[in-house]
Amino acid sequence: MQKLKYAEIKEKSLLIKEQALDYKTQQFILNSNLKNIKKDYGIFFTPEWLVDFMVNLIDIDKLSSKEDISILEPACGLAQFLFGIKRNHSSLFERAKLIGIEINQEVINYLVSFDISSKIELIKEDYLLWEANTSFDLIIGNPPYGIPSLSEHYTIKVEPEIKKKYKTLYETWYGKYNVYGAFIEKSIKLLKAEGQLIFIVPATFMILDEFKKLRKFLSQNGGTAIIYLGSDVFKPEADVSCVILDFVKSKEFVNRVEILEYHRNKIKAVKINSNWQGEVITFETDYSKKLDHSCSHKLGDIYEIRISPRTPEIKNNPYIVKAEFLNKQNYLPLLNGRNLKCNEIIYENLTGYWIKKADINKLRGYFNIPHIVVGLGFRENGRVAAAYDEKCYPWMGDVYHLIRKTNLFNLNFDMSEQEVVEYLNSDYVKRYVKDIYREITYHLSITQLKNLPLPNKKEWKRIKKEISL
Repeated sequence: MQKLKYAEIKEKSLLIKEQALDYKTQQFILNSNLKNIKKDYGIFFTPEWLVDFMVNLIDIDKLSSKEDISILEPACGLAQFLFGIKRNHSSLFERAKLIGIEINQEVINYLVSFDISSKIELIKEDYLLWEANTSFDLIIGNPPYGIPSLSEHYTIKVEPEIKKKYKTLYETWYGKYNVYGAFIEKSIKLLKAEGQLIFIVPATFMILDEFKKLRKFLSQNGGTAIIYLGSDVFKPEADVSCVILDFVKSKEFVNRVEILEYHRNKIKAVKINSNWQGEVITFETDYSKKLDHSCSHKLGDIYEIRISPRTPEIKNNPYIVKAEFLNKQNYLPLLNGRNLKCNEIIYENLTGYWIKKADINKLRGYFNIPHIVVGLGFRENGRVAAAYDEKCYPWMGDVYHLIRKTNLFNLNFDMSEQEVVEYLNSDYVKRYVKDIYREITYHLSITQLKNLPLPNKKEWKRIKKEISL
């Protein structure tokens, strides 16, 4: 099967073709005039080279043997991918039934006004609520990205009742779900058996906890290939690490995931997992495999990992006071990520919040216990910033707390807290995180932190002596 044979590819040059001047003019006009619409709907137009590259991932041999071919571009905008098919596979464009779904009438009007919709059936609908009466051989496109909400903190403006419908309709919806995950689920459900889905999406679904149901869904419904593109695709409009999701709805390839990386006009196979059950998807290097094999523990084996209370909880807590200064004999300031450096805690009030020393355990019980704190983000030049809070201060915001477990398994772990801090701040962990997560996210999730390899004393000495950076 063509789409899951990337491991055999030694290199693949991008196919960059000329696009008609009038179509480029239309895209320029749409980008200029619909700036606010793009923001509210999570729209990012796809670079032409990437459209052509994705279109050339289509399994043409399989489609050419079919009589009735149906192709869908969800959230189609200017139907970049359907017209990319026209440029690269004109016979397929002419033979297939082509449908574009678009939620915004102004975008559809642009298509109609330039008379480029004669071959394409345009449907004005919210794709996530659209009731399709057919299934498709191919679904291709660039779905919108963003968390749906009317809050100013989120990019896609969606009424609460609509969001409630989304949550009801989509089995993969979990936590602060991003709409592109729902687009993936719906599209897979609309594929025919052996149908192909090709999307350009953020890489976050590979590792974040919010996408654990989606990963499971992918693993159970076919074969998944992921081509990592990095974070430059949509700059300067968006700084997001992207992948091409190339999925086939096939019982033959259930539980198979293949990871690839695109770099300097070449595709390199990274690894294949034929028994994927929806676990976090990571990259792999010779170095990361060495560190994994050198450590007998994972961080989550030894530590419970908790996160600090967030700002809304702090603001509504009756024991917390907002003030510039209070008597330090009775009060302690709440610290946050700005107070945390590698192996250093700045015990100053940078948040403006205080709590009585006697009430700290009412905020979190473990704040009374000396323990390791870890920055949620990759701080200080890509390091996982960790320090030992021996003064037992209260914390808020983007900081994790490592509480050592008291089970029998832990009796054989002999690293001190300070030695664990040294390890977490080391170049070894910095490189490991970079190697297996690339630039997918600027923040560590609890799952990522739990899965960090952790050595005992003997292993840590051996690592420093034998593993080269």
